[in-house]
Amino acid sequence: MKATKPFKGVKDGDIYPTEFKAGDEIPPELEAAAIELGAADAKKEPAKKA
Repeated sequence: MKATKPFKGVKDGDIYPTEFKAGDEIPPELEAAAIELGAADAKKEPAKKA
């Protein structure tokens, strides 16, 4: 997932925030936070087959 606008987030294992710019790849652990902040668009996943 790519950022659509700048935001800061702390990656797993880090103690200081990383500043992500628009177009930067967002690590999986920060995707939900980026969506909540409006810094990324929710990705549409294909329906899973049971």
